[in-house]
Amino acid sequence: MRSIRGALTPFALFAAIVLPGCMAPPSPAAPPSVAAAVTPGEIKLRAVSTRAEFVSGGDVLIEAVTRGVTGGVSFTLNGDPVSPKMFGHGDTHLVMVTGLRAGPNRLTVTAGDGAAATLDLVNHSLAGPILSGPHLSPYECRTVESGLGEPLDANCSARTRIDYFYRSSADDDRGRPVFKPLADPSAARPADLAFTTTIEGRRVPYIVRVESGTINRTIYRLAVLDDPMAITTTAPDATWRPGEGWNGRLAVTFGGGSGTQYNQGQNDVTSILNDLYLSRGFAFLNATELVNQLHSNAVLQGETLMMLKEHVIETFGPPKWTVGTGGSGGAIQQLVITQMFPGLLDGLQPSLSYPDSTLNTADCGLFQKYWATEAGAKWSKEKRFAVEGLTPGTCAAWERSFVPVMSASNKRGCALKDESLIYDPVTNPKGARCTIADMRANIYGRDPATGFARKPQDNVGVQYGLAALKSGAITVEEFLNLNEGMGGNDIDGAFTGERSVGDPIAIKALYDSGLLNSGGGGLSNVPILSYRPYLDPLGDIHDRHRDFTIRARLERANGSAANHVIWVSPANSVRPGSPGPDVPALALDAMTRWLDGLAADPAPLSLDKVVLHKPADVVDGFWTGEGVWTASPASFSGDTPFNAAYPVHSEPRLIAGAPLTNDVMKCALKPVDFADYGVSFSARQKTRMMKIFAEGVCDYTRPGLHQGPIAGVYRAY
Repeated sequence: MRSIRGALTPFALFAAIVLPGCMAPPSPAAPPSVAAAVTPGEIKLRAVSTRAEFVSGGDVLIEAVTRGVTGGVSFTLNGDPVSPKMFGHGDTHLVMVTGLRAGPNRLTVTAGDGAAATLDLVNHSLAGPILSGPHLSPYECRTVESGLGEPLDANCSARTRIDYFYRSSADDDRGRPVFKPLADPSAARPADLAFTTTIEGRRVPYIVRVESGTINRTIYRLAVLDDPMAITTTAPDATWRPGEGWNGRLAVTFGGGSGTQYNQGQNDVTSILNDLYLSRGFAFLNATELVNQLHSNAVLQGETLMMLKEHVIETFGPPKWTVGTGGSGGAIQQLVITQMFPGLLDGLQPSLSYPDSTLNTADCGLFQKYWATEAGAKWSKEKRFAVEGLTPGTCAAWERSFVPVMSASNKRGCALKDESLIYDPVTNPKGARCTIADMRANIYGRDPATGFARKPQDNVGVQYGLAALKSGAITVEEFLNLNEGMGGNDIDGAFTGERSVGDPIAIKALYDSGLLNSGGGGLSNVPILSYRPYLDPLGDIHDRHRDFTIRARLERANGSAANHVIWVSPANSVRPGSPGPDVPALALDAMTRWLDGLAADPAPLSLDKVVLHKPADVVDGFWTGEGVWTASPASFSGDTPFNAAYPVHSEPRLIAGAPLTNDVMKCALKPVDFADYGVSFSARQKTRMMKIFAEGVCDYTRPGLHQGPIAGVYRAY
């Protein structure tokens, strides 16, 4: 394991823990410190780097509190004496335990006066899985493409590699920072080496250490400011420790998209060189699995983050706090992982947000199919907008970008070099199926009749264009034509004339697992700062009404969404260096103040505590096109300054009557009642309506089929 993961030296651990200014409380991924609950003459143990039942790689960092015991302490692991490295002051120590066997282990600590304690640990392979269920298969490695050489095994493991880079004092011709390789970091420094001042006020050379490796079949990159020439220790095993350039905080970046790839994903060592975070002194982490375009499975993503963070803590020591960042699919991961795996992230910065990856994207495919029919081609742009809810062009953009991930035989979606492995209903019916459901087969289950992953997609009873009918934007005849012609998708993603019928087992699993973000789990106990450039008029899929769906779910689950802040800026602020406000930098600085306040408060974590420490100036608001900030409460509807500056739009299910939470996968049905519509149906139209909706229409006053909160956190599949 060590040859793959890289060694953690005792001195490195000690330095990370006691370095002045970097001392930090244990990560909330594990229970709070036991020190306060220990009585004299008692020993208490707890895992620090991860939960005791989820250890990986054969080692774990634990806390041992030995208050009032005498005669020293001794350790046994599975009955055999061991001598782990033990660091700390007084009666509280951090202990690095190595040599765990696969499966259950028992660590026993005994004092000379007879006091003793045990800690049961369960060790798992560094290649996983722990919680996510059997690994995806087939599966292609991408270590060579990512510069890590040939894989070491079938799980695409690679040897750990260390690279150094430095920031040049000269930016490129567009004003962007330039990073250059530093082949020998202990040699004379380059003449153009820049310096930076961290948020702890330390001025250090802008030299970045990047560790690359594999954990849980994912390729990760871990970067931090590091000056090798500052190391003066003579300890024989002190090969590296985080220096004073590290500010004691960890940031994790999450990538976008929503994909169905049967491979490891690839990235480059330079992908981690982020000036915004590194210049401030953050340790910065990315991983191929934490790109939603790869597998779109938050169970697997959360498990991977858990294992990666364990490695970071065992290498650096516990960070003061961990913050997430990332847009679109990266926002989805932050929200859903925090619901399912509370404590891994302490603060969220989702940009271009969606609540989760279970959006009813298929609707836009059905609309585009209908617009191509003879009846649909007659609809004006205004009428199409009235039933889609999205700005013109947006539904078509959804169809182009994401509807193909529902196709079981989509070669581009599967992203396998060996295309002979891909499903074909005739030539390869047992091949790899390129659908989101198949990425989540361990959670949804498989239909025993076909072996295919169960599918939750459903639109039975959905009255497309309902709000447009009631407002008079479309006629009764157009409403009937539309709903008669929409149809659905079959198990392979192909269009059918019949509506889609979701598998009830998959629908229940969707809610129980938390893959559908209900707003609960760990989401009430973290600051959430959502920001986005305003892209609605551009036909971009990142429309701003999604922020209000997230907020509505938080309010329903927790009674309040006071931990959620919404910022909107002009479209030209989408990238650092663009005209207008540097929103990512402003968000990070605001989040740093918020999380520092939380970390300094020893009170138990709660929604009230999170809200108490929200800085007074971190509130809903927007920037005008001229870059002027305006604080203004954000709301889905209403005549507000915010909505006047940046109008809010809708989407097909909301137009069809779904609540703002928009989390009904399969609606409860009720009989058609023509008194509900406020318009007149002829006798012929009534007969036609009853035929189209023979089973009934959606009753959104009732919960959907199997709809409910997440059934539990850190669940295994």
